[in-house]
Amino acid sequence: MFKKKRVIAVNALILAALLFGSTFIIVKNLLDSLSPTTVVFLRYLIASILFLFSGGIPNKEYIKPGLLMGLFLWIGYITQTQGLLTTSTINSGIVTGFYIVLTPIFSKFINKTNIEKKNYIGSTFGFLGIFLIAINNIDELFGNLFTLICASGYALHIVMVERYIKDKNISKLMFIQSSVGALLCLPFLEFNELGKSIDYLYPIMFLGLLVNFCAFYLQLFGQKFINASTASLLFGLEGVFALLIGVFYVDEVLNMTNWLGVIIVLFSIYYVIKE
Repeated sequence: MFKKKRVIAVNALILAALLFGSTFIIVKNLLDSLSPTTVVFLRYLIASILFLFSGGIPNKEYIKPGLLMGLFLWIGYITQTQGLLTTSTINSGIVTGFYIVLTPIFSKFINKTNIEKKNYIGSTFGFLGIFLIAINNIDELFGNLFTLICASGYALHIVMVERYIKDKNISKLMFIQSSVGALLCLPFLEFNELGKSIDYLYPIMFLGLLVNFCAFYLQLFGQKFINASTASLLFGLEGVFALLIGVFYVDEVLNMTNWLGVIIVLFSIYYVIKE
């Protein structure tokens, strides 16, 4: 029974990675007209409303876990969105994947998790693949401080989910997380842009509904049965999906080194999740 649930959890995380990977082009296009804070705020606001309706008002035990998850996810979101102002969708999607390496380290020290040797090997080769995919933008890879902060925020978020998700209601936990993210945006929000955002209703609804609501629900469900290290490696597919969408929809070009990186990422994931 557990094995069946694990398979379902793996598929849930892969689908979440696909939804996450689909956002980069949408967000980059929105940033032509809206500020990063406005985009992130609206995504969180939509998700918090949906999670409130689906899970109800959470009790006190959800506040601390939700606050920590919301804080680290907000750090990841706001820095990644800010970074998209100056970098390509492929570079942003791939370099963010540095959390593949950081997550096992954070998990071991924060959650005292026993990480298997194959997770360290898979994470190392997974990041090697991501590096090869992003090699076209080597200057941005090392120069983008926002991306490094983003990767750290996402890694810590995955570790916090691992720490708290096992006995918690997903929707209630996600309501706190999403509300925290929206509140943290308020001091930096350009309120005059909120009226203008109605012109971009469909992409904003896509981000709020399918990504901040559906994809994060899938993530938390998957992490009930998958450890943080393996989950982060599966989320490495986010960069692969971002890459493929960039290639097929906006004509971004890859060379043989980039495609080798894709193959390494896929084999790294297979190596870790296979029985």
